[in-house]
Amino acid sequence: MHTVDVITEALVSWSLHQRDAPISARERLAASLPRAVERGALALITCHRVEVFACLPLLLEPRTWLRGTVEAPDVLDAVVVRTEPAAVNHLFRVAAGLDSAIPGERQILGQLRRAYAARGTRLPSRLSAAVERALHHGRLLRAQTPLGSVTRSIGSLAVDELLRQVPEPAGATVLVVGAGEVGKLAVRALRRRVGQILVVSQSGGSAERAAADAGGEAIALANIGRAIDAADGIISAADTRGSVLTAELLTVRLERRPLVIVDIAMPRSVAAEARVLEGLHYRTVDDLGSEASVSGRVIAECEEACRLAAAEFIDESAARDAAPVIAALHAQAESLRRRQLDRALRKLGHLNHRDREVVAGLAQALARGLLHAPTAALRMKPSRAGAARDLFGIEP
Repeated sequence: MHTVDVITEALVSWSLHQRDAPISARERLAASLPRAVERGALALITCHRVEVFACLPLLLEPRTWLRGTVEAPDVLDAVVVRTEPAAVNHLFRVAAGLDSAIPGERQILGQLRRAYAARGTRLPSRLSAAVERALHHGRLLRAQTPLGSVTRSIGSLAVDELLRQVPEPAGATVLVVGAGEVGKLAVRALRRRVGQILVVSQSGGSAERAAADAGGEAIALANIGRAIDAADGIISAADTRGSVLTAELLTVRLERRPLVIVDIAMPRSVAAEARVLEGLHYRTVDDLGSEASVSGRVIAECEEACRLAAAEFIDESAARDAAPVIAALHAQAESLRRRQLDRALRKLGHLNHRDREVVAGLAQALARGLLHAPTAALRMKPSRAGAARDLFGIEP
């Protein structure tokens, strides 16, 4: 018997999207993901979704693995579980922005890239290969299809929502808390639409650059109270994983006049007790509308391109998994051919050299002929590798 390396794991995904559960549920799931990451998973947390991708043993039930990993049992029933090949297709769709509130939005590609880079080489090779291929395909779709023309973002949707609620927006002062990618997009969307833009961030340099791009003013985090006091509306995109806008900060401001806050941070950056303060008009990412900037035909074509690219990746992976089985099958046949040929030639000692070559050629032709069909079948459908291994007694 021959020993061969074979696939023992498959890619699995768990998703909690804003269409499946409210932001409070997504926050609880996101807060309990560190252990999943420790166990080799990739976690992606954005404004409107929590995604987990992992490679699991084929016999392990995915939902059981998640229940034993995260500490949010009350939200797990809402989680959408996908197993390969659907999980691979979902990863490609996520990277392309097709599962986003704004189909084709480009921020998700950077978010996925950063989540992957943060894990370095600690992910299983199969998961790493899938993420790298999905990132490549997402960039390709943006370069070759109208998805590349999508400029709308969660930041711009937040600005639209804020300005619908703020009286006389053209003269309003708007504070943006956070100068990460989403915060910078909100700042850009505010440019020339309001009277003044203030930017506060933990990183003073980031706040200064974001404010300078829009003709605004950067304010140190230590002076956030002054910025809140001056603001008619606030967009919070703080990437701090905790409350920045507390009840204490907001109460003083609300004593003078109402205030609008659109909180698009995940988890939310407005403290729970502050969200219900009198005079505060509080909105979250779940209150923002979704829209398509490209046609349904383009979306359908990109969906099909993702499906084909994911299927190609799976086939290539399966082919690599089948290659050792094919090699072991040929090695097994060659070993058997040599043994049987040597045994036959010992019994046919009277044959001359030419006759012995004819017998050897016959044995080789028979072995090749018998191997042709199973080899072709494995190359055409590598998923048959397990059956071939069992049929021909090739040990895993």
